[in-house]
Order: sequence, then structure tokens, then C-alpha cells
Amino acid sequence: MRRPVLLVVLLLAVGCTGLMQNIGARIVTRQIAEEFDLDDQQTEATRASVDRLIAKAPSVIGPPVDFIVAILDRGIAKGFTDRELIGVWRRADELLDEVVAHIIEEAAPILATLSDDQIDHAHARFDKRFEEVREKLAEPPEERLEKRQDAFVAAIEEWTGDLSFEQEKAFRAYVTRLPDDAALQLAADEGRVAEIESVLRQRPGAPAIREALWKAWKERGDWGPEARTPAERRAQSRQTILYVYDSMNTRQKDHASRHLHELHDKVKRFLGMADS
Repeated sequence: MRRPVLLVVLLLAVGCTGLMQNIGARIVTRQIAEEFDLDDQQTEATRASVDRLIAKAPSVIGPPVDFIVAILDRGIAKGFTDRELIGVWRRADELLDEVVAHIIEEAAPILATLSDDQIDHAHARFDKRFEEVREKLAEPPEERLEKRQDAFVAAIEEWTGDLSFEQEKAFRAYVTRLPDDAALQLAADEGRVAEIESVLRQRPGAPAIREALWKAWKERGDWGPEARTPAERRAQSRQTILYVYDSMNTRQKDHASRHLHELHDKVKRFLGMADS
């Protein structure tokens, strides 16, 4: 219920021309239709919803993203503080809340029309994704750790460019000290999807479905009593960002700034706000 939302936000904002927006709308509509095995009438309603969301995207997403990028770029140049990172995170949360609220508003009436067979279809697709995660969790601990280390290093190198041997060694050691919450996250995600499925099968109407979806979104960080709290995980994430930043040299900070602006330019093109 987390990473897919970011993907949906970008997909719904595709296009720097009317033609590209039309193509983007068709792609998103087709993906949603496949996810729920929608009939023609439902697909037509979904396309209309996607078109409305795309039309709203520049005004909803554009200014907040510009603000967040400016703060991050200044931080890359001059350094971050924990307080500044808290502020950026808060603004990103506000933006995501607004975007998700628009998506839920459009999605609920369509979800209210799903048949049991369509809900079964969606259940199978979600369960397939969950099964892929279960298989990864069943891997030997040392193999899981190595993959987490690889992913961590690769994510950093996207921002910094090449790391030195000493940096990579330090980052891999750092990952060994980070908690692995994947099993708890999976259980929480499965539980929330099951709750939404239960609501859909009761045919309660769009308002109740909106409420259930919003509840799932706002509680997405609650991974159960055995997990760290969302605040604790956020604090760990900020510490990680500060640790990585303090390890970067001038060349790597310059690379990070360029990467930030490349991502920003892509978002502006998605929103139809590119200069050319």
C-alpha cells in the first residue's frame, strides 16, 4: 500500500503533450483493468477517472515537488540537519495524502461495482506478489543480508556515482546493523489487503469503501505490536541519510545534485510542465 502509490502518482501524471497524456491514460487504464478484470463499462469509467486525475496532477503535484527539490538541493550543497529532514518528510507526507485522497475519491465508485469474480481475480494477483515476497523471506539469512547490502549500495550509487572500496565496505557493514522488518511489513500489508477485500465483498457502497481505503492508507506505517513504530523507523531513516551524506565527497555531492535535478526534470515532463 506504499510503493505502488508512488508509481500510480507518476503514471497518472505522464505526458508533456496532449498525445503523451492520452497514451499515459490508456496505459494506466489498461493496467487497472487487468488488475481487476474490469468489463467495458467499468473500464470506460476508469479511463474517465484517470483523465480527471491527470488533469489535476500539475496543480496538485507541481508546486510541492518544486519546494521539496529546492530544500533537498540546498541540503546537498550545505548539509542536512535532522530538523530539516523532518520538515521535508512532513511536506512529502502532506503531498502524498492529497494525491491519495484524489485517487481514492475516483476509485471508490468503481470498486463498489466489482463482482465476486473480479474481487477473486484481484485477490489472486495480490497473492502472487505476496508469494514472491514470502519466497525471498524464506532465503537463508546470509543470502538475504547480502541482497539487502547490494540493494543499499546500488541505491546510494544512483545518487553518488561510484563509491570507493572503503565507502562500500562501510555501507555494507552499516546494513548489518539495520533491523530487517520485511516479514512484519508483509504481514501488515496482507492484513490490510484482506480488510479491504472483506469490505468490498459486503457491497457497502462508495462512501464506506472510501473510508476503508483511507484508513488503510493512514495506517500503512503500523506493522503490528512487534514492529518498530513509524516514528522510530523514520528516525532511523533520517540517521541513515545523515550517515551517508557525511560519507560523501565533493564529487559525489555534485553527482547527487545533478541526479536530483534529472529526477525533477522527469517529473516536470510527466506533469506537462517542461520548458521544451
